[in-house]
Amino acid sequence: MKLSKIILVAVAFLMLIQSACKQGNKSKLKKPNIIIILADDLGYADVGFHGSEEVITPHIDAIAKSGVVFSNGYVTAAVCSPSRVGLLTGRYQQRMGCDNNPAPYKLKPEVKVGLPIEQKTVADRLKREGYATACFGKWHLGGERGDEALYPENRGFDEYFGFLEGAALYIDPLNSEKKYMRDSETVQEESHYYTDALGRESLSFIERNIKNPFFLYLSFSAVHAPLEATDRYLKPFSDIKDDKRKKMLAMLYAMDENIGRITDLLKKRGLFNNTLIIFLSDNGGKPKGNASINTPLRGEKGQYFEGGIHIPFTMSWNGHIPAGQTYEKPVSAIDIFPTVLEAAGINIQDEWKVDGVDLLPYINDLNSNSPHERLYWKANGNWAVRDLKWKLLKQGRDTMLFEIKSDPYERDNLIKENPEVVERLLIAYKEWDSSNIPARYGYNKKLFKYKVDLTRRIGFAP
Repeated sequence: MKLSKIILVAVAFLMLIQSACKQGNKSKLKKPNIIIILADDLGYADVGFHGSEEVITPHIDAIAKSGVVFSNGYVTAAVCSPSRVGLLTGRYQQRMGCDNNPAPYKLKPEVKVGLPIEQKTVADRLKREGYATACFGKWHLGGERGDEALYPENRGFDEYFGFLEGAALYIDPLNSEKKYMRDSETVQEESHYYTDALGRESLSFIERNIKNPFFLYLSFSAVHAPLEATDRYLKPFSDIKDDKRKKMLAMLYAMDENIGRITDLLKKRGLFNNTLIIFLSDNGGKPKGNASINTPLRGEKGQYFEGGIHIPFTMSWNGHIPAGQTYEKPVSAIDIFPTVLEAAGINIQDEWKVDGVDLLPYINDLNSNSPHERLYWKANGNWAVRDLKWKLLKQGRDTMLFEIKSDPYERDNLIKENPEVVERLLIAYKEWDSSNIPARYGYNKKLFKYKVDLTRRIGFAP
């Protein structure tokens, strides 16, 4: 008996030592680097990994090949700014009244047009844990009118190079629009094509933080209008007759080239295997605007048909995400926030009221359930809700029901044949909406009675 007790005590002691060693080793592991690459107005069909043979996107496709493609990947909005709110906070933007792009009218005089100051971003959370953080590119979350509290440098980012508005010129060597900024200062000159400049800044940031965990939010303005490209990027598309499509393809090619420069540097510096890379678009394409293509999906940017919210979405992290897989259950950009933080060893707190979920257990077959029972959208009287099988939406004057799992192209409106499904989804939508607040700013001056000061910030051209 005494011998048995001694053996049990010894085994328990050894297990305790082994556990302590594992915890010690875990604490010494370098936190993963994180890069979120956001394209702008990129159509569902405008990437090679969705089968397009017209585009040149080998580096974007390589990210998809080395990780997971979300075949039912969504954003929370069909336009730029609210989509970015959802991505950076992990919450539906309607929780904060950020339903619309920064607009000329607001609900109350004290409203600051943009992401509310009290709302923490993924950069805020990572910076507190020792990450070096940078935002390069389009911001579009406030500050255009001079409120520096809304600038990226006050939202968790150590470094910023880009512009605050929804769009800017790609070729503007003297910064004639006065939009290009570094931190809070206006840039005087920019000799590079803007997409190349973002690549340049990204490479510099990575080189300076090789020994530190870093978070890079690379928010390309490509392929959003204005359609501008250099001869170098236009050359491969000389046979394309549609001038707008030719320029859009060239802009996409430029973005892909710069993504390749970044992934090449990660590999050269031995960082690639310890870097979580996420690529997606902020919303669907607008064919008549920037000549993007959403086929075979119905609809476009600004709509809650699939073409407006169902986007190219892929994620790669060698050794942590199995390569070459496709994940078919619906996921959302709000899942990026918890996925990134959990990967960095940061536990999501209940008081943050995050709507997204950590996707890593789902794509690693540790959880066979669906990440979301339902996904929701809402803005300006239009709304939508989808579950695994059905999608109910109101777009304009029409309310429609699609069996989205078998009809992803939304061809057959089955609303009359399925009143019980309509009722169930409508109840779910209203319950979700009950936790939202009224939009704080917008374009309807009957609803938003207070005019925003449209005086441009100091340094901007009139």
